[in-house]
Amino acid sequence: TKIDYDIYTLGTSIVKFNLPMEFIDSINKAYDENSENLKPYNDYLAGKIADEKLVDEILTDEMQESFLWCFQEYLNIIDYQIRYQPVLTKPWINEMKSGEYNPIHYHLSADIDIGLSSVLMLKRPDWYGGEASREEAPTNGWLEFTGGDQATLSKSQTRYDAQVGEFYVFPFTLLHAVYPFNSTAEVRRTLSYNCNLIRQEK
Repeated sequence: TKIDYDIYTLGTSIVKFNLPMEFIDSINKAYDENSENLKPYNDYLAGKIADEKLVDEILTDEMQESFLWCFQEYLNIIDYQIRYQPVLTKPWINEMKSGEYNPIHYHLSADIDIGLSSVLMLKRPDWYGGEASREEAPTNGWLEFTGGDQATLSKSQTRYDAQVGEFYVFPFTLLHAVYPFNSTAEVRRTLSYNCNLIRQEK
């Protein structure tokens, strides 16, 4: 007998959008052509990463509209579209190299307490290097999210081997990190965009 089922999960939602490769290629091309002239953003970020740069000036209006659509769609998915209006703030690119990492952290805004952040995978190594132990449970280069519920039968951590084109959207307050990798000269390039959520008047 076949039994159908639905899954209902309490707590924070992470939504993964799969963006087209033409979009990814356009961002990578713009970054490659302008990276030397972009402003460093290290002083405002948690990452232990040498190359972290603001990229608002290289994103076209069309690119920004695509990101804004994803943030709006996140609100639609979690059924909060009536309460908040998404407003884009700062986008930046992390160019992570072997041995670098992003420690566990959450995001803040100077203007508001409620918002969304994101991670878009733009480029990644073919291999993240050897694991120090337990090859069957890899973490090198993986993106991890950590929640606050440690109750029995709940899930407090989830980890993703993010692929090029995957765009993860989540609230400011959700703790997240990226593990270091090794044994390669290839880079792990991601774009993150913050988005303030403005309370809409009834």
